[in-house]
Amino acid sequence: MGSRGVFLGLVAFLALTGLAGGQGAEKRRTGNVCSVDMDCPDNAFCRQGNYCVCKDGFVYAAVNSTHKGCLKEARNGEECVQHIQCHSTMGVHSECVNGACACVSSAHLEVDRCYWTALVGERCVVDQNCYIGEASSERQTYCVRGYCTCQLQYSPRDNGTRCVRDAVLGEPCEDELQCAGEGLRCRGTCRCRNGYVPHQDTNSCVLAMKALNESCEYDVQCDGLSGVTGATGNPGAALCLGGVCACSYNAHAAGTPLRCWHRRRPGQDCRRDEECVSEENEPGFCKAGRCTCKTCSPDARDFGGGATVSRPPLLAAAILSISIAILTH
Repeated sequence: MGSRGVFLGLVAFLALTGLAGGQGAEKRRTGNVCSVDMDCPDNAFCRQGNYCVCKDGFVYAAVNSTHKGCLKEARNGEECVQHIQCHSTMGVHSECVNGACACVSSAHLEVDRCYWTALVGERCVVDQNCYIGEASSERQTYCVRGYCTCQLQYSPRDNGTRCVRDAVLGEPCEDELQCAGEGLRCRGTCRCRNGYVPHQDTNSCVLAMKALNESCEYDVQCDGLSGVTGATGNPGAALCLGGVCACSYNAHAAGTPLRCWHRRRPGQDCRRDEECVSEENEPGFCKAGRCTCKTCSPDARDFGGGATVSRPPLLAAAILSISIAILTH
């Protein structure tokens, strides 16, 4: 056998033994041809007697610069050698850094997986992209039509890094934006602006009417059109009747500008002239705390038993004493 025959025989031998050109290492890589599990690298098996695949919980990766094999998948904080160990469990936004799996700086961990982080107003693909560091169990941000948005009844703050719950009338607030609803302003708590009044049933602020006959929806909108007499005011004197502000049945309009005042008849207690009106609806005036009018007859009908107002108290007592004396003799 010549030298050429010897050379070809050597190549065939090396091929069979897996020593030529590093074929032994190549044969033991996953995906290579195999007959039995022993033909495959550690943590791999021979599928269908045909090719090598990694076992569950392992991933094919470079062990070092010259050798590849099946490395154990790793989760957040677990030991790793290659990034792909982290990718298989935590997604492509993870990395192997300092020998342990973690999310990259532009991503965050949510339910054991890394998602790239988007603030409120930034583009997103899934809800998990939207992250503002919320610690509560209730999600505050969602991906809506491709952009991160605060959940309903929340609004963004600090360049999209926070979502603040909207506040209603009487609740604490940090700025004007937090007070949700028309006519609200923030003064430590949400309060009604000037020109608005609180409506308790809806817990909101409604526009206060400025004149009688203006359109209204609630009685409270007309309260400012009631005449004011000291601290007690005239509650209920002005109401929303038929969709407009008007005086109630026991009140009348008087003064400039017109306001509603509860009627006070001659002889009744009063504080303001506008309260006083006769039985014939003649405007009266308040004198010494009692209503009277220019042409009123000071009789019992007008004064309700208060005719003594027109006589000094001592004189009335004297007349009463004389009457009793006459009757007893």
